Amino acid sequence: MDDDTRSKDLTLPEDEPWMSHGFISKIAAQVSLPYRRPKDGVKEIERRNGSLVVRYVSGADCLPYGKYPRLFELWACTMIKTNDPCFDPETNTLHLGTTFREFLRLIGVQVGGRQLKSIKPQLERLCKCVYIISNNTENTSQGVNFTVAEKYQIDWLRNEPQSHGLFENWVQLSQRYVDMLRDHPVPVDLKVIARLRKPMAIDVYWWLTKRVYNLHEPVTITWQQLYRQFGSDTKELWKFKQNFKDAVAEVVEVYPCRITLGPQRVTVFPNRTSVPTVAQARAVERRRRREAPARPAERRESPREDVEARWIEVRGWGNVWMTSELFDVGQARAHLEGAVDPVSCPVCAYDERNRALHGYMQESLF
Repeated sequence: MDDDTRSKDLTLPEDEPWMSHGFISKIAAQVSLPYRRPKDGVKEIERRNGSLVVRYVSGADCLPYGKYPRLFELWACTMIKTNDPCFDPETNTLHLGTTFREFLRLIGVQVGGRQLKSIKPQLERLCKCVYIISNNTENTSQGVNFTVAEKYQIDWLRNEPQSHGLFENWVQLSQRYVDMLRDHPVPVDLKVIARLRKPMAIDVYWWLTKRVYNLHEPVTITWQQLYRQFGSDTKELWKFKQNFKDAVAEVVEVYPCRITLGPQRVTVFPNRTSVPTVAQARAVERRRRREAPARPAERRESPREDVEARWIEVRGWGNVWMTSELFDVGQARAHLEGAVDPVSCPVCAYDERNRALHGYMQESLF
């Protein structure tokens, strides 16, 4: 079975503690930036994952590489997804100040003069990087091209007091880059990321927690597919295998995930996502209710709003007309994604208002 990279939203419970998790773009969870500085002056690379093809083109001395560009995108995606005040949606401007420093400390990166000297050029390379993304099939061609940032000022990385210049330093992101970060981002556990040392381990973790979402049977991926997806600092496939195995070993120490690494293929087994989704949290709650003995005195009539139909939001997907009692997030997503036929769709069958929205998410590029 090939690697299925269709987008599915990983919706989190609303009562998750602040900054217990972050978000990464679903593109970053499927393909990877370089791990080390590309050799021989290479300023353009291509990554593939199924029908998804991403070409990274450098607008600087070289492509962004290593840990810091990944952590910046993680931070930017998290700030945008959580509507943090440091992001101005009207101008697409991210105000850095001390916010990025605090985020780095949260995930275990000590911020000092030496680290800042490494971060500064990497962020400049990322800001100037061009993404060329396509997702073509036999019948359709879809694509989008953009530069990460339109303007930026990162003088704050010099040795200046943290209390000085808060919100005076910024990156104005391009609209298409913001759209990419907003489009079904993948929730990740910051405590896990804090314990991952290698950039490839970070990529493998992001890929695994997205890949196991809604996975009901084992999926196999060839080593050649993984090589095209993750890339490598070496042209030898055997060396890539060893690097990948080392990265997986680092990940499973902090995120228990069933994955086997065979001589020809890698197999990923159904597993819980790293950050529990709404569906997983509800499943746990249903089990608790079944296991708890029912008490007649506790049986009360449901609130009125639970039995009356209303528009229920599926965050990041759309809305369905349904009662709270009958609402099922999996059915709602399948309905909005058009993954089921309208004739057999239970959401469409419930009310004709839902039929007009069937397959609504198919309009999303990725």
